[in-house]
Amino acid sequence: MDTKKLIQVLGFIPKENTSGIFHKNYNGYSIEIDFEKQQFDFGSKIIGGRTTTQNFSQTENWVVLECIDRLLEKGYKPENIILEKNTQSDTEQAVVG
Repeated sequence: MDTKKLIQVLGFIPKENTSGIFHKNYNGYSIEIDFEKQQFDFGSKIIGGRTTTQNFSQTENWVVLECIDRLLEKGYKPENIILEKNTQSDTEQAVVG
């Protein structure tokens, strides 16, 4: 799979004054792809329960990127997107708030 071609089709562009980093803006929210670190930066509002979908280690992570891109393009708010929510037994879950 030619990942750089994929991200260009999705609308990602090279980030100014960087090397190997592409980004895309969605109404003031930005996602970055760092080819040197081989990581996706989904920003601070998208909740990443585990970091396994935030790197290039598995090809299905590119599908996750495309899904997030489509959700944001359709107008979903980034704070309403959760990646791989941690699953714990009911006795281990903590309620915050």
